[in-house]
Amino acid sequence: MRGLSLANKSQLLFGLAIAGILAATLVVPWERMRTTVEESQVEMARQLADTWLANGIEIQRSEGVPIPVRIIEAAEARESPDPFISDAWDRFESDGKTNEVMQASERAGSMWYGYARAIHESQWRMIGDRLHADFAPRGVDTAIDDPLRAMIVVERPSAFGSSLNLSNQVYTVVAGGIGLALAITVFWFIQRRLVFRPMRALRSTAERAQRGDLAARCALHTHDEFEDLSDAFDAMLESLHATHMRLEAVNRNLDLKVGELAEANVGLSESNRLKSEFLANVSHELRTPLNSIIGFAELLEEIARADGNADPKRIRYINNILRSGRMLLEMINELLDMAKIEAGRMEVSLSLVSIPDVAEGLVAIMQGLAEGKQVRLDQRCPSDLPSIETDPGKLQQILYNFVSNAIKFSPEGASVVISAEHLRADQHSSAVRISIIDHGPGVPWDMQETVFEKFRQADASHTRKHQGTGLGLAICKELSKMLGATVGLSSTPGLGATFWVEIPVVFAGRALAPLMADVEEEPAPSTQ
Repeated sequence: MRGLSLANKSQLLFGLAIAGILAATLVVPWERMRTTVEESQVEMARQLADTWLANGIEIQRSEGVPIPVRIIEAAEARESPDPFISDAWDRFESDGKTNEVMQASERAGSMWYGYARAIHESQWRMIGDRLHADFAPRGVDTAIDDPLRAMIVVERPSAFGSSLNLSNQVYTVVAGGIGLALAITVFWFIQRRLVFRPMRALRSTAERAQRGDLAARCALHTHDEFEDLSDAFDAMLESLHATHMRLEAVNRNLDLKVGELAEANVGLSESNRLKSEFLANVSHELRTPLNSIIGFAELLEEIARADGNADPKRIRYINNILRSGRMLLEMINELLDMAKIEAGRMEVSLSLVSIPDVAEGLVAIMQGLAEGKQVRLDQRCPSDLPSIETDPGKLQQILYNFVSNAIKFSPEGASVVISAEHLRADQHSSAVRISIIDHGPGVPWDMQETVFEKFRQADASHTRKHQGTGLGLAICKELSKMLGATVGLSSTPGLGATFWVEIPVVFAGRALAPLMADVEEEPAPSTQ
């Protein structure tokens, strides 16, 4: 029934249901009228048989047709080729309580009714018309009580009965059809009036709302469930309209805010560019006089150490100048590196790097700093590590920051270990992880996720023991991204920390995410 409208479906189903109900209901009068006609014919045949038995006369005609009334004795009935006669006799003999048998059949287009009545010995002797019965003396019947001797058979057609049956059937069918048509018509009118009209109004309102007309309303007044549905639907549309108006107001405000944010973003971008350029220029300009200060301080230290009569305070003051100058130079270098990274001026120079050689060089560079803190510096790098394709300067800078932090935060007499291991993800990709392990205070739990951010320090108070800008680890993270590597840490507060960098054996340039969907990806950092 797919494709039919609700009205057609309901009318079709209702029509089928009514037709079934009428058919089931009319079967009873149909069968009852047929049975009534047959009973009337039986009664007529019974009266004919009674008249014949009582008067012994021959009934000549019935409805203009001769009526054969026959007496059939036992021997003839048992051997009769007529199925009606033989069947009636068998029933009389098998069931002593059955005295009558009636059968209706159609012959030559009309109905014939056959009637048979059992005649017992007592009735047999009472028949006085010798024209129809032979009363010659017979042997003594040894049967007990009242034995079956013959049967009287009346066979007659009935045009009136046939026409009555036919007319009853026609009237039944016509009445059923008229009743079905009236029921469907009334149902269609009620359905159209009480169901489909409000449904069409609801559908029309829904279509208008779908097209964007949220001011549409049903406003039905049927005083039933459709009115309740209409009120709920109108309330929903009212709420949607109010929400739509609020959203439009919010969108207008958002458009204004977006415009303001766009203008602010342009200003911030320009300010960030100016800040980066300022830092780069200032850092560069500061390094020149600072290098001169450090150089002359080293020269003064050398002269003071060569002078045997030099005041010890003089050497200590010169060392303080050198230490402060070098610390300031380190801070300036960090600021300059971060400014270069943010400005995109940092380049990657690739070459094959041996991890054991990098570790040995790093130990040699940091040995003096470690001895000054009385910290032991060890390296545990297997000799069979594969060479990696990366920028050795940037890798050394990352490791230098890690090792210097480890020495800075390690207590006297502790050890700092540089270890490396080969990590194989699958047969096509592998990496080398270089870890710096110390036994210092570790990193607090709440700082472990933010320690690689800019200007973040585990101890940010003004009375902190260790100085710095908080850019060292942030620079390590940015440099690792340029190398296609990752950095991380594992630390338990009070038990030291392990900072590691994981570098792929084969360099893969970092692909920058596109700013817009239709903009091609930016190329990886340039290599030399």
